[in-house]
Amino acid sequence: MIVGSGSRIDHQHHSVAPTRGTDTLVAEAAPLTIEERPERAAVRIVDTSSADAPIMQTYVVSGDDHLLFLPRNPDIIRGQVTDDQDALVNVGASVADEDGRHFIEGDVRVSRGPDGQLQVSPESLQCTGGDMHAGDEDGTCVHQGAIANLVQDQLGSSGRSAVDRAAAQEVLDEVAAEHAASIAAQDQARAERAAQPAVRSYLEDMDAFQEAYDQARERQRAGEPLVPYMTENATGGLGAREGGRAFGVEIEFDYPDSMTYSERQAASQRIARELHEAGIAPDANVNGWHASARAGYTDAPNAWRLEHDSTVAGEIVSPILYDEPQTWNNLAQVCEIVRRNGGIASPRTGGHVHVAVPDYDHTVENHNQLINTVAGYEDVIYRLAQNPAADRHRGLEWCTPNTQPSRPYTSVSAVQSYNNSHHIGLNFQSVHGRQSDHAEFRMWDGSLDPGTIQAQVNVSLGLTNAALREAGSTPPPPPQRVGHHRRARAQAGQRGPLTGEAWANATRSFRDMADRIFGREENRAQVAALFAGTRWHDGRY
Repeated sequence: MIVGSGSRIDHQHHSVAPTRGTDTLVAEAAPLTIEERPERAAVRIVDTSSADAPIMQTYVVSGDDHLLFLPRNPDIIRGQVTDDQDALVNVGASVADEDGRHFIEGDVRVSRGPDGQLQVSPESLQCTGGDMHAGDEDGTCVHQGAIANLVQDQLGSSGRSAVDRAAAQEVLDEVAAEHAASIAAQDQARAERAAQPAVRSYLEDMDAFQEAYDQARERQRAGEPLVPYMTENATGGLGAREGGRAFGVEIEFDYPDSMTYSERQAASQRIARELHEAGIAPDANVNGWHASARAGYTDAPNAWRLEHDSTVAGEIVSPILYDEPQTWNNLAQVCEIVRRNGGIASPRTGGHVHVAVPDYDHTVENHNQLINTVAGYEDVIYRLAQNPAADRHRGLEWCTPNTQPSRPYTSVSAVQSYNNSHHIGLNFQSVHGRQSDHAEFRMWDGSLDPGTIQAQVNVSLGLTNAALREAGSTPPPPPQRVGHHRRARAQAGQRGPLTGEAWANATRSFRDMADRIFGREENRAQVAALFAGTRWHDGRY
């Protein structure tokens, strides 16, 4: 849903990528070594001007939008290859095809063929495509072969053209600028959290949590909205236009079974017309599925659209949003218009929250941190995802918890490949290492209560911001899969309301998450109210 000024291509850091405090791109020097083989020797390449000097490397961009990191002077390689000796060259590269961008790194072997021409073959290249694409009979995939061919083309040419050099420099400048911006955003997130006024910790001060919890239950008993709704600084800066993240929502709704088909059609037409008359929608139509995507996402406040959805009565898709009074006034009006015309949040409806992650850049550690943070609080998040107006979560058919990999992902393309589905809770379909990237939180139940939707947005923003802030410095919590608390209570024979130490233990993971993702009392109290109105998920479909 969130769009922006996209990058021309995807990038991926290798051992030679820009790092903090480094202005040049170099490969680490390797001593001259001979690798014996039964028939031929192979020499690793170093800069012949000095045994201790690193090889100066540069990017090569092909006409197919492949990207290759190779020694700046190909003569360094050519000079080491003889009839009796090959050269092993370490490369980092990426290949673009219809399935996306695949990142490759490792060695290629350069040999002299019978006709005297240099020939290049993959030696130990590894491709992030992994098991998702098949290799040839020798185990080499098409991406590795493409990079070997590109190296061969470079070694066989007298040099790159001025156009190639300009394109390569453009890529280098873009990579460096985006990486620097990502580091700056991470530093800013840490500084802002450190500068926030001290508030009572829910984890360390049980009374602080209990007060917010009891106040929410009292509002519920009095017939007042359970979850507070804020229109000024509702996110505590997390969704601010300046310095925060853009976000968006998709609100599914249904109609009561008692309504006939013609009544439903008429109700949808009224909703579309009233949204347009209120200045919220650009037209009075019930649009087709993904109409907003086809039209192009915008942050115009009148770009909310009612779209057809085959699984429910309809879905209202927001424009790109920021934490501003008009956003929250429009959201409240959207919910009111749908309810007034008979719309309900049935057990079939879901709510989706999109959160922009342009500052995650192509640094895979940021993406791993978000996946693992969500896994650490998975049971808590799926409890909070329940619509408080329902007696249970809608189920996992359209929001199955993500599979946590046994080892961290090594590239952004791998994150996207293995977490790309409309059936999982955290969808990385629109994550490629670009400025337009956004993650989609799909575990939320549908709701037509503005306070509930706002709390869902705040949790999504809080998790996303905390992951960037803590990546590389704070380990994520250990996984706590959905259904954990229900199983623990059953095993302990606990029934009914909990008190004392049992209550403290049962709420500990929630209190820890609230402290971790929110530095402001208002946001913690809002999510505590959502906790008060929901039940632990049983972990079943």
